Amino acid sequence: MGENLNVAELASIAFSADDLGRLMPFFMLLDDAGVIKAVGPAIQKAVAPAEMVGRPIFDIIRVLKPRWHDPECGLRDVLGERLKLELRDTTEPASATLFGMAIDVWHNGFPEVLVAATPGVNARAFVEQRGLKISDFGPVDGSADLLPLLAMQADMLEDSKKKSNHLIKARDAAERLANHDALTGLPNRRAFMSKLTSAVGRGPVGIVHVDLDRFKEINDTYGHAAGDAALRHAASAISEVFGGEGDCARLGGDEFVAMLEHPPSDEDLKRMSQALLARLKVPFAPDYGQLTIGASIGIARADPSDKLTADDLLHHADLALYEVKRSGRGQISVCSPGLLSEQLAFQSLTTDLRRALAEQEFEAYLQPQIMAETGEVVGFEALVRWNHPTRGLLSPVHFLQQAERAGLMREIDSQVRESSIRTLVASESFDKPIPFISLNVTIEDLVDANFRNNLLQLLDTNGLGVERIQLEIVESVLFDTSPESISAACQSLVDAGFLLALDDFGTGHASVLSLMNLPVTTAKVDRAFANGVARNERTAAMAEALIGIAKTLGLDVLAEGVNDHEDVRLLREMGCEYFQSYLFGRPMAPQEALNWLEGKEAATCGVFGKR
Repeated sequence: MGENLNVAELASIAFSADDLGRLMPFFMLLDDAGVIKAVGPAIQKAVAPAEMVGRPIFDIIRVLKPRWHDPECGLRDVLGERLKLELRDTTEPASATLFGMAIDVWHNGFPEVLVAATPGVNARAFVEQRGLKISDFGPVDGSADLLPLLAMQADMLEDSKKKSNHLIKARDAAERLANHDALTGLPNRRAFMSKLTSAVGRGPVGIVHVDLDRFKEINDTYGHAAGDAALRHAASAISEVFGGEGDCARLGGDEFVAMLEHPPSDEDLKRMSQALLARLKVPFAPDYGQLTIGASIGIARADPSDKLTADDLLHHADLALYEVKRSGRGQISVCSPGLLSEQLAFQSLTTDLRRALAEQEFEAYLQPQIMAETGEVVGFEALVRWNHPTRGLLSPVHFLQQAERAGLMREIDSQVRESSIRTLVASESFDKPIPFISLNVTIEDLVDANFRNNLLQLLDTNGLGVERIQLEIVESVLFDTSPESISAACQSLVDAGFLLALDDFGTGHASVLSLMNLPVTTAKVDRAFANGVARNERTAAMAEALIGIAKTLGLDVLAEGVNDHEDVRLLREMGCEYFQSYLFGRPMAPQEALNWLEGKEAATCGVFGKR
């Protein structure tokens, strides 16, 4: 094997320009002054159409590496060094980079410099951007061998870019889905709260909270397609009225909201809200007839000085909206300082109610139900009382409405039931045990599949028969949910052995319908139709009609709140047998009621005398 040639020996070898071009198609031969004497065909093709021969080398290239190169020295200060060169004289916008080495050679008896160059990893760019072919590369130039790999790499990069673009589009789509309601196209709660959070710190903000009226009715009656049409109609209406001045969103369900930065006056917001109500009343969904929908609206505003959060401001609008729902739908309410004070009082009372539930402070007070003809106590109604540690004994007027609003009535009713059961058990040791206790049942109890069995288990655990409990329902429950489901729930209770009474008979929307649909055995005539019958002919006529209907259906009739002897007499003549009022006995604590019943004797004259 021959010995390796060093650079000096290589410089003494004679090559013609054509030989050099075939071996090194990217070569440049320079004279001692740095002027180009000859170039390889490939580099000339890359720089074309500019002629390279006869021009100073630094008109054509710039030395990028090594950085310490001094252009004043030509290339003699970097002989034998690895070079990174950039072609200057090129018509292409992208730079052309070469890699190579400069060596000192003798040509025709004169010292010259040979620059042997190659595109290296940039070979693909020379092929694609400057029209070179594989044949333009020298036989020993590894750049040509890199071309397939570089092509593969480029394809992979291109594929990666496409996938990246798909991922970006998917991310954008996911972000839109995350921030917009798919049905209406409006921003959702997440996006709205983000905007509102930013807005409350910048300046005055007003929000209009919209809750659709009758949406559930449309959804249940005409189906979800009609319900969706109602939501799209509402989204279009709120965007039409408020979209030009603010941001609109769907919070969820049938709730929408509009936010206005630097809002107009409350009166102007009310006028805009009235315009929205009018726009909502325009019929929509022609496939379902002339459907219309209404709304209830709550308005609130805040300034940065109020130090309110986005949640605080939305809560204030909720309070105004709740005020509309409490007083009647289809109206507009603005959150006021009075409303906020009322809310603080409600929150304080709610906290106190929760504490009272934990401390078992609710108790069943018992008011007797009397058979007028004999004076016999046929049972008691359990009425809730709150044994407050500082305010004393509180009647429902002080807390019932707030407890219902806070969703605590089921827990309170549960304590009342347990208190009543304990009293029934205690009465077993008396000579006159309590015949039964009548308990109020809410709509939530009726639709609870476990209510009946839980009550039966409670009675069984305490050794009591089902006949010791009567359950009272109000006829308005028929209009709170499906009448068929309520009737089925009531029948299930009757099948288990419970007696049912219809409370506040006459005050509902359809009293006769209530008696026909519910399996009750007793109708309790409300005090509004029983008290004062001796002094008011119209009241007497209504009472007589209600009692007559109940008797025709074979029901027992009990009159509530009658505190006048003459009223009792007339009601008895109309067919009412039972009474419950202060005239016959006030609500009593459990032990007091047991002692009262033990010492009571049936009356045989006066109010209780035979007719």
